[in-house]
Amino acid sequence: MKAISPLIGAALLLIITVAGGLVVYNYVMNTLQAPQQFSSLTVLSAKMYVDNGQTILNVKATNIGTTSAKITGVRIMPDNLSVSANITIDPGVTKSINLLINKPLDPSINHYVIVEYNDGETEPVMINVIK
Repeated sequence: MKAISPLIGAALLLIITVAGGLVVYNYVMNTLQAPQQFSSLTVLSAKMYVDNGQTILNVKATNIGTTSAKITGVRIMPDNLSVSANITIDPGVTKSINLLINKPLDPSINHYVIVEYNDGETEPVMINVIK
């Protein structure tokens, strides 16, 4: 019996090595690219209008995450005033939220808004006063 020629043996080993490498590469890439599910809100703008003993607050927020974010409340600093909310923002969507506050806020000082949602809260954003 004759053995396989060295040239054919080397070619077969090379083909098996490349095929094995492709299988391992595809497995690792599919594992690393598994989608992560998270929600992340960003406040684009915040405006308030004070009139007749009440304040109207408009907050524009966008969800830059991969799953829906449920807003549970809005906090206004430095008054430490909390307003509850129940608003859902889908991934990639921007929503404008209007909140009525039955208390006049002093428009002469800087106020900041923090939006609380199911995965955390946003960074404080300064509220612009509309006159």
